Amino acid sequence: KLRKSDLSQVAESASYGGTIETIATDDEFVYIGGWTTRTVRKLRKSDLSQVAESANYGGEIEAIAIDDNYVYVGGGTTRTVRKLRKSDLSQVAVSANYGGEILAIATDDEFVYVCGSTTRTVRKLKKSDLSQVAESANYGGNIEAMATDDEFVYIGGWTTRTVRKLRKSDLSKVAESASYGGEIFAIATDDEFVYVGGGTTQIVRKLRKSDLAQVAESADYGGYIYAIAADDEFVYVGGATTQTVRKLRKSDLSRATESADYGGTIDAIATDDEFVYVGGTTKTVRV
Repeated sequence: KLRKSDLSQVAESASYGGTIETIATDDEFVYIGGWTTRTVRKLRKSDLSQVAESANYGGEIEAIAIDDNYVYVGGGTTRTVRKLRKSDLSQVAVSANYGGEILAIATDDEFVYVCGSTTRTVRKLKKSDLSQVAESANYGGNIEAMATDDEFVYIGGWTTRTVRKLRKSDLSKVAESASYGGEIFAIATDDEFVYVGGGTTQIVRKLRKSDLAQVAESADYGGYIYAIAADDEFVYVGGATTQTVRKLRKSDLSRATESADYGGTIDAIATDDEFVYVGGTTKTVRV
C-alpha cells in the first residue's frame, strides 16, 4: 500500500504464497488472486489483514473484477469465470469453459466481459448466470488486457499487438490502433484516452478513444510493463526489471515520482482516492 502523493509504503500484507497476478478494490476491501495458492483473498484496506478466502479456483488466477455485491474470477486450468459473494467469497455461479486461459475480466451493470488465450476472443456473459450472449472476432493472438467504458471494450495482446475498440452491444470492431511494437500486457482508460503498456517497446502510450490515434508517449520504463492504473491526473505503471511503481502525468506522460523497488516483478496495480495497491512476485500486497 503506497501513498499516492509520493509512493511511499504505508502497509504490507502477509504473503499470498504465490505470485499475485491481479488486484481489485472497493471502498473497504482489496481482493487478490494469483498462482500457487489459487484462491481469492479479501483484505481490509486499513491494514491489509485477511478477512475471507475463497475455495481453490483449480488453476492460476489471472483476473478479477468486482461490482457492488460480487467478485468475478478467472484463470488457467479451470478456464471458467466464477461468481463469488463479496461477503464470504462463496461461489454463486460458474460459466462454461472459455477454451483457454482467462487473462482479463471487466464488468458493467449487466454483463461480464472475458478474454484470454487459445480462443482469443472477447465473450460477453450475463451477470445473473454467466451465460454467453455475444462473442467478438478472433484477435489473432492471446488477449492479455482489457478495459471498458459506457459503450466500448478496449483490448490488446500478443501477435497482433494493437488496441482494438469493440462495441459492447455485439462486440464488433469499431477502431484499431497502430502496432504497439510489442506484446500489450496492460490497458487503462479515462473519459477521453486509453493508456497502454507492454513488452519490447516498454513504454506507456496515450491514445485517443475516438480513433485510437497516439497523442503522447512515456520514456522507457526499463522493463516489460505488466500493470497500469489511472486516476484523474496520473497514470501508475509497474512491471519487470525496474520493479518500481512510476507515477506519470496524464498530460504528457512525464514522470512525477517513483516508488522504492518492490523486490520483484510487479504484476498488478489498483488505486483508490489515497493509495496505490501493488502486488507481484514478492507475493505480498504493498500499500
